[in-house]
Amino acid sequence: MADDNDGIRLVTQNMYVGTSTAPLIGAQTPQQVLAAVATIYNNILASKPAERAAAMAREIVRHRPDLIALQEAAVLRTGTGGPATTVQSDLVQLLLDELAGLGHRYRAVAIIPGLDAQAPSALGFDVRLTNQDAILVRDEVEVSNLQIEQFGIKLVLPTFLGPFADPRGWTSVDVKLRGQRFRFVTTHLDSSVPAIRVAQAKELLLTAANTSLPVIMAGDFNIPADTSLDPSFVAYQVMINAGFTDAWQSKRAPDPGFTCCQADNLLNPASLLNHRIDLVMVRGGFGVADISLIGNQPADRTRSGLWPSDHAGVAATLRSPSHHAHNH
Repeated sequence: MADDNDGIRLVTQNMYVGTSTAPLIGAQTPQQVLAAVATIYNNILASKPAERAAAMAREIVRHRPDLIALQEAAVLRTGTGGPATTVQSDLVQLLLDELAGLGHRYRAVAIIPGLDAQAPSALGFDVRLTNQDAILVRDEVEVSNLQIEQFGIKLVLPTFLGPFADPRGWTSVDVKLRGQRFRFVTTHLDSSVPAIRVAQAKELLLTAANTSLPVIMAGDFNIPADTSLDPSFVAYQVMINAGFTDAWQSKRAPDPGFTCCQADNLLNPASLLNHRIDLVMVRGGFGVADISLIGNQPADRTRSGLWPSDHAGVAATLRSPSHHAHNH
């Protein structure tokens, strides 16, 4: 294990919105839309966001990360007439509160606004779902040069309510930590179309990774790094060719390290994780002291028998680039 004073500790976690959006995509009539929106709302409540946030917080604090990358840190709101403003669940806030309750104070330094959709439901009120990615940092961590960008290429789905764009993007902060300076990036690449995912990965390299600083990219890349047969594997190859090292691969191969995905309702008794798509990619001389999965064991489930998320999280301790230079 690396000396704590010299390691950079991080966690990346897809928190899971709590539902599939399939019901809405298939809706063909106004009545079906109302029913689908009600189903989505009820699914999210049934996924017990507060209970899951507490389970994720317990896992995270065991690793005392300096930096936390979150994906699908969604906000669920309800209302009638105008934008829905009554917050039913806010995964970033729930996690921050749970972490603080365990004696670990973090702050959200970056939130990427993603899909933000509102529609009427059969429940008699509008439902608004806002998807977000975020970077949390331990209170004492210094950050600067916050950047938040949406990808130029994004998925647009036709639905009964009209075209449904899924804006995705990335956020980065430049971090100063224990004498080290580096850039920390999180993203959540497209989950539906491999060609869009590949284009977004290439854009990430030209934007977020366009720096002379050492770079850590942590997030849900939706690229199965465990199989070169996947049509988006080329995007993984592009990152490696751009000088990035896959932290898991370098430390844990041949352990497949699957991070995705449990059942939509999170109630499957045996784990269904069968692909590794949540990655920690590093460039600029980092060593990997330790890397492990969190939230992937049956014992990690909540008292209601829910997996904390449909993804395992990834916790890593990196040795900083100048580790050897001042390792007295």
